[in-house]
Amino acid sequence: MSYAISGECCSDASCVAVCPMNSIHPSPGEPGFGTGVSLFIDPRTCIDCGACADICPVDAAQPADQAATEDVERNAEYFAGQEPLEATDLDSWEPPSYQVWGGGPRRVLVVGAGPAGMYATRELLLRTTAEVTLVDRLDQVGGLVRYGVAPDHPSTKQIVQVFERILHHRRVRWMPGTDARELPGVAAGGSSGARRGPVDGFDAVIHAVGARRSRRLGIPGEDAACTAEDFVAWYNGRPGAVAPAELAGPRAVIVGNGNVALDVARILLSDERRLRGMDAPLDVKRRLAASGIKEVVLLGRRGPQDAAYTESALQELRSAVGDRVQLRHHARPTAWTSEGLTLDSGESIAAGNLFTAVGFEGRPIDGLPFDPDRGIVPNVRGAVVDRPGHYVAGWIKRGARGGIGVNKACAQETVLTLVSSSRVPASPGS
Repeated sequence: MSYAISGECCSDASCVAVCPMNSIHPSPGEPGFGTGVSLFIDPRTCIDCGACADICPVDAAQPADQAATEDVERNAEYFAGQEPLEATDLDSWEPPSYQVWGGGPRRVLVVGAGPAGMYATRELLLRTTAEVTLVDRLDQVGGLVRYGVAPDHPSTKQIVQVFERILHHRRVRWMPGTDARELPGVAAGGSSGARRGPVDGFDAVIHAVGARRSRRLGIPGEDAACTAEDFVAWYNGRPGAVAPAELAGPRAVIVGNGNVALDVARILLSDERRLRGMDAPLDVKRRLAASGIKEVVLLGRRGPQDAAYTESALQELRSAVGDRVQLRHHARPTAWTSEGLTLDSGESIAAGNLFTAVGFEGRPIDGLPFDPDRGIVPNVRGAVVDRPGHYVAGWIKRGARGGIGVNKACAQETVLTLVSSSRVPASPGS
């Protein structure tokens, strides 16, 4: 499935900036943009990530199977006769289009090979002559895409192929299975023990480590619940993931009102036919099929106007599971026991499992400042406050919000800040 833009398009191009595949045209600078003509999505390259729908201010971007037939046809017709963009072909990328650093190639360390780290690496290759060292604790690139996207959304994971191509660029040194803290100078947070400059051997560091730790409810019995962090990692087969406690039907409660909560509900309620089509480990499918969970109660602590899920995600859930999911708002849990979940109204909801999906937060990074309230490293357009040479991108920069595509614009901003703040006078692009 792809997405399509309807005639209600306002052409503000927010979607162009977040599309991870450059599938939306005409973009600013291209013929036709700003002339009142709608934007269009190329169905041949769209990966169904939904980033355009999330950011569209007028709800003009919709899943193709929910859009009007004429809108789907208009989008496809716009690209008829054009060659599809080969986003995986590094050789087709344009040369640096803005200033590069003087004095030849510089060395940049990118920590984290998730979407933010990979987009930052891609941007460095496009916009600078820097040599990039990319490290990740896992053996594969992808991060949130590979281990955070629900296994019944395989098309969204296609972008991993783009990320893997980046590893083969001649200016990239890929160090899988590496904890950045083991690199010389990183543990000290800077060069020569100064704790303020960049890491020894590098002119700059981009920290793109994400924000994977689940926030907590702070209620008695919560330790027996399963967090979204653990459950999503488990059903995606993330190395080191811990299997949840016994899944016990017929009812489960999920506290949360975002797309992750809806993903968890949809996966829990998948029948054997849906499970067979999922890109998930066999043991995960077996346990889900045997869980006996037939009903899910989704609890939002605030009202529906504050819900963080997208309309398209809610429609997908409704379509997949029908009336087996119950949405409740203004419901604040106070305690969890083996009998069920108690609310502040005194009501108790009997359930076999409690899942919490109330957001994610980042963890402090050695040597860098940290804002515990927001769960981020304080920064100005990606530059870490009071730590020259250190930059952040992704959720550790802006907080755990926004889909995969948002990381593209986020990384572009960080790299532009890095280039602009180069200590050496810039020279014209080559």
